[in-house]
Amino acid sequence: MKILLTRPIEDSQKVANELKKLNIGFVISPLLEIQKKLNVIPDYEKYQAIILTSKHAAIGLIDTNIKKSMAIYCVGDATSSFIVRLGFLNAVSASGDASDLTKLAIKNLMPSDGPILYLCGQNANSSTNDKLELSGFTVDVSIVYEAKEIQSLSKTVIKSLKKKEINGVFLYSPRSARILCNVIKRLNLQKMSHGLVVYCLSSAVANEVKNLIWKDVRIAQKPNNVEMLALVGEYNI
Repeated sequence: MKILLTRPIEDSQKVANELKKLNIGFVISPLLEIQKKLNVIPDYEKYQAIILTSKHAAIGLIDTNIKKSMAIYCVGDATSSFIVRLGFLNAVSASGDASDLTKLAIKNLMPSDGPILYLCGQNANSSTNDKLELSGFTVDVSIVYEAKEIQSLSKTVIKSLKKKEINGVFLYSPRSARILCNVIKRLNLQKMSHGLVVYCLSSAVANEVKNLIWKDVRIAQKPNNVEMLALVGEYNI
């Protein structure tokens, strides 16, 4: 079995290490490249909490004067663990997706306690910000990174697809799912998708691959990497 990993390179390498433990082969061809954006936030003190819907947004907290006791609401456990490693003492994980994070923040925080700082990427969905504002919160959005699209697959991966050496692909975001489908169409690899099982982090990701024919589309029970790896263990492909 061999899995195509499409996350940014550092993220893919971490997943690859877990696949090795399961004796599962892999190839890496990132569809996104993370680039930090210089965006100075002048006054952290006025915020009651910071929200991160992606681990990559945590780069906005590096080398800042923000107090370590600040409440930082994180989309998942990997993000909160990273925040703790940065030295912050009050990381709260939604252990889910952006919707779960928004619900948790609305449940735990009060609009009267001050504004919320939302650190995100250039292409982040506005639903988190919109839902918080509809609940009465003042939200300041700061774009701290850009996930640039890579509109191709590596030559090694294209060759492996044509030889039918790849059995499945991991997809972690709707955007990366859309990019992959577009790349497959542009490279005329649609027939190759017929032999692939797509492992999706969520139903939102799965919805973006419906315009191609796959061997199967499987969705993690919870949106985290543990459940993604469990999907591979559940089925023989």
